[in-house]
Amino acid sequence: MRKTVFLTLVVIGAAVGLVSATGDDWGVKIVMLTVGAVAGAAIGGAVSGIAASGRKRLSREADLETGLGMQPNDLMDNYWRDKGRPPLVSALEPEHGRHQFDPDKL
Repeated sequence: MRKTVFLTLVVIGAAVGLVSATGDDWGVKIVMLTVGAVAGAAIGGAVSGIAASGRKRLSREADLETGLGMQPNDLMDNYWRDKGRPPLVSALEPEHGRHQFDPDKL
């Protein structure tokens, strides 16, 4: 049924393109026939849903790639490194602590 709807709209588009160029030369008729067929194919593909039948719908969580740090599992794995904060929200602690440049430590 989908293919018949698609082909019908392609033929209708080609016919509209041909009719719109009835008083012109054959070159213009062929170009308008092609433009009408392409427009009919676009509309026919949208109406019949041929392209949508091959796609799979994924859940929202599956859209995110793993390893980006925002998955719940990634947040749990990196909890101690990030000290409970989401990744890259605040600056990390200095290597030698906050008082590494105190005058008595130099």
